[in-house]
Amino acid sequence: EACVLDSTPLRAAFMTEATAKSRDVILREDDFVPLLKSASDAFGGRVLRQVSDPAWLGSFSAVTRSAQQADDVERFIDHFGGRHNQTFATFGELVASARGLLLAKATALHVDGRLPRYDLVLEPPQMAALGEALSGCVSTLDRSILAVLDALRQEAERLGLGWVAAADGVEDGLDQRRLLPRNIDIENATDEQEHIAEVGARFLKMVQASRNLDLTRVREPAELPSYVAEFATEERCRWYESAAHNIQSMYDTYVSRTSMEADHPWLKAIRGHASVCLHLLEMATGLMHFYQRHENDIRHEPASEAISSVVSKEDVLHLVVNVCLRQAYLIVEAATGVAERVLETFVRQGVASLSMPEGVVLHARPLALVVQIARHYGTPLEVTLNGETGEGTSLMSLIILGGKHPKPDTIEVRGDSRALSDIELLFESGLGESGTLPAALDYLRTH
Repeated sequence: EACVLDSTPLRAAFMTEATAKSRDVILREDDFVPLLKSASDAFGGRVLRQVSDPAWLGSFSAVTRSAQQADDVERFIDHFGGRHNQTFATFGELVASARGLLLAKATALHVDGRLPRYDLVLEPPQMAALGEALSGCVSTLDRSILAVLDALRQEAERLGLGWVAAADGVEDGLDQRRLLPRNIDIENATDEQEHIAEVGARFLKMVQASRNLDLTRVREPAELPSYVAEFATEERCRWYESAAHNIQSMYDTYVSRTSMEADHPWLKAIRGHASVCLHLLEMATGLMHFYQRHENDIRHEPASEAISSVVSKEDVLHLVVNVCLRQAYLIVEAATGVAERVLETFVRQGVASLSMPEGVVLHARPLALVVQIARHYGTPLEVTLNGETGEGTSLMSLIILGGKHPKPDTIEVRGDSRALSDIELLFESGLGESGTLPAALDYLRTH
């Protein structure tokens, strides 16, 4: 016989469980409008003022505050899932676009205002070219920002947000911070010279990374999409930005205002060039995020069309490649000599002539240990086998070299004397092929 169960208790239990688990409540669009108005009124007031009085875009503090308020509104919209709603998606994307462009403009104003304060080793024509590039960048950003803000004004009117323009007057545009006195003595940092040497070595690595981006010339508009796809994705820009940030942070921690800096004032050029490079890369990263998001990620077609109609993708790519990345390349290239001088001054250089251990061949595993030693000290190292030289910090370089000379007659290593001492120990212990390493090389076991 069929057994018929009363499903009412089961259904009730299920509904109770589902209700307990669910915290989402569907909000009527009409009910969201007053919430959005309250959350966006302050930002909207600035939008209307900046559209009617573009002089506001020349104030660093005004632009920065607008970007912060745009970020607040963007977070508010995302909290309610507004960018997945047809009524509010375009508004949300325009707010996000305004935030990104305003941040880029704030960075451009910041670096332009601080250029005279940096100890840059640029010839007058180079300084003039940098200033001209930043000026052109600001002009292009202003056009794009005003177009996005005007589109945002129209979208706010469509939604009935009832924004009211902010009061007259431009805020103080001085790039000024209030700081507590710097009175902690950091001159006791352990082995300042090693830290300074690492700053120089990291800067030279950034020089090499910059050269790999092939930025020696200005690219034509038709070349830009394929170039960014290969060389300047948002991920790659973020890596490059992080490298510059690490150099600046390390300098501020271990070098700034120390006796070493006082005795060698030319060190400040490293800080200046790293900082200008960092700000240019911050702009490049933000603009690439804008480009890649609106090129690939927006699913709501009206929102995508609204942004494409007011911001030129070609202008954005031009700023990323021909202004931000190229000027960053020129800035780090100009300070290459200073970074090399850092190593010459603070790193005791040496040359070691080595013999191959009996029965050992230079293949990937022992060569990887050499590379780990070089990277441990963070300074350049040259490895020469039978007269042919490879880069000691590059495993691929050494594998290619070792493939040509697996049992070299002559081995010469040139660079940081600390690294040379460890490499000599490595060779004396059979390049690790016996499975044992000296205690002094314990740091290799962690890799």
